[in-house]
Formats: sequence, structure tokens, C-alpha cells
Amino acid sequence: MGKAKLPAVVATAVAVPVAAVAGVVVFNLIEPAAEDSRFDEDLSAVSVEVPRLSDEDAVVCLAMTAQAPESVAELPARPVEGGEHASEFVLAYGDPAVVATCGAEAVEVEDTAVVYMLDGVCWFTDEAGDGTEWVTVDRRIPVGVAVPADYEQPVDVLNGLSGAIGEAVPVSEDAPSGCS
Repeated sequence: MGKAKLPAVVATAVAVPVAAVAGVVVFNLIEPAAEDSRFDEDLSAVSVEVPRLSDEDAVVCLAMTAQAPESVAELPARPVEGGEHASEFVLAYGDPAVVATCGAEAVEVEDTAVVYMLDGVCWFTDEAGDGTEWVTVDRRIPVGVAVPADYEQPVDVLNGLSGAIGEAVPVSEDAPSGCS
């Protein structure tokens, strides 16, 4: 490397971490104000379980929740509580709450399993007591959505979330054949 390039490399090596730290600080300062205006005042916080994520996966999930819609299928966003990073990894909508978790437990599906491609995101579903559990099967980080039985059209909810998921969460190389 020539002497002329060394200052540019040093400047880049210093600027990138400084910009990243500044971004995190600014986000943490403005997050509460932005978060409060997004939610319907009549809906209380939903208690959620927060997944444990690597730093790399946490950044992806934060990107997904940051661009999530304010409502899906005409269900307003609700605040979530459950510990550190709850609002960064988990979304809730409506009453009873539809809960979407970035970093959900992955599901193993046969290559020939029935999957649903909704707005560019591939989903697998399973009945779950009081509703249905949907999990992305074509994303590097699985996103799970618990839809209570009260909602007859869970596909409307999934279509509303699929755009943010598709933009923020990278596609996995191990998707079932029905996802292509």
C-alpha cells in the first residue's frame, strides 16, 4: 500500500466506528419519543419473551422493527415489554395481540412441506392452541408470528409484515423448495 493511501485508510478506520457509535447514541436518545407516538394510547403494553441474539442478528432485527408498519390488517401497533431489547426484536399489534418475534426458534420442515409465499417471504404454519404460529423458513434469522384464533385472516397480518421482513432480513440459502 502506498503512502498516499494510508491517510484514507486511517480516516476510514476511525470514521466508521465513530459513526456507528454516534448512530447508536442518537437512536437511544430519540427512541422513547418516537416509540410513544407510534402506539394507540388505549392499548397497554404486551408482555413478550425476548430472544437472545448475536450482535449481528440484533442489528438485522433492529432494522426490521425500525421499518415495521404502524398497523397491519388494520390492527394498531402496541408497545411491548419484557426486558432489554424487547421493542428492538418484538412487535405487537391489535387486541388480542398478534406478536411478531425476530429471532424466533427455527422450524425444521421437509423440503416438500406446504409453505406459503406471501409478499416475497416464505412462511410455514402450525396450529397452536388458541391460534396459529407462523415462522419464516427462507430467512437467515427466523421471524415468528403468533396470530390469535380471533383473527380469521392471518394472511392479512403476514402480508402487512412481510415487506419489512423482506427488506431487512437476508434470505437463507437453506429454504425449502416450495419457497422458490
